[in-house]
Amino acid sequence: MSPSAVLRPARVLLAVCLSTAAVLAQTAAAEPAAIVELQATAQTEVSPDLAVMTLAVERSGSDAAALTAQVSQALQAALQRARAVGAVQAASGGFSTQPQWKTVDGKPQRDGWIVRATLLLKSRDVDALGRLAAQLAQQGLLIESSAFEVSADLREREETALIQTAIARFQDKAATAARALGEAHATLRTLQIGAVQESAPPPRPLMLRAAGALQAEPAPAVPLASAPVTLQLTVQGSVQLNP
Repeated sequence: MSPSAVLRPARVLLAVCLSTAAVLAQTAAAEPAAIVELQATAQTEVSPDLAVMTLAVERSGSDAAALTAQVSQALQAALQRARAVGAVQAASGGFSTQPQWKTVDGKPQRDGWIVRATLLLKSRDVDALGRLAAQLAQQGLLIESSAFEVSADLREREETALIQTAIARFQDKAATAARALGEAHATLRTLQIGAVQESAPPPRPLMLRAAGALQAEPAPAVPLASAPVTLQLTVQGSVQLNP
């Protein structure tokens, strides 16, 4: 066998080894020094700018159809009065018919029906809403609860600021992680921006009803006062640390 024939397999093996080493070197070079998962949160306190009240119409008796007609009429009258106040948004809520029970000889028996409907009122004008609620209470409506909400436009303005703050804190954390691990740079790989979360007190129950129907004297406004709520936004993602 000639010397060239003996050397040919060795040359092929050497070429394969060199090719494999080159691929491994490229792969190692492509791998980042470190991938770090990070999370940052920003929050702010705001004063809700939208007052919300829930009122109800309720009738009880033996004739469900008649009760439904009475509740519908009272609700429609309340809606018309509320919509006449330009600063107030009014909408009907739930409408329900439930049996009323009594106990006879230890056994439950149906004793009529309870028909109930709710009215939802919203306004940026707290005083106007309070006056309207008092007037509707004089008409026999039950004032169930009051609350305050952050309006859509206020939430959007605050969301913009929260995103900027949260991303700045994310970048600060990335730079801190790079320094702590002895790297010079942190390159963003992924980032998810969460939705604004709101921490607010629950609706305040009022349960107010006027003693009678319409009275001669004007009703005093229902007092309404807001409490600050906290808006919070979180961003999370990963960064690549490089020398």
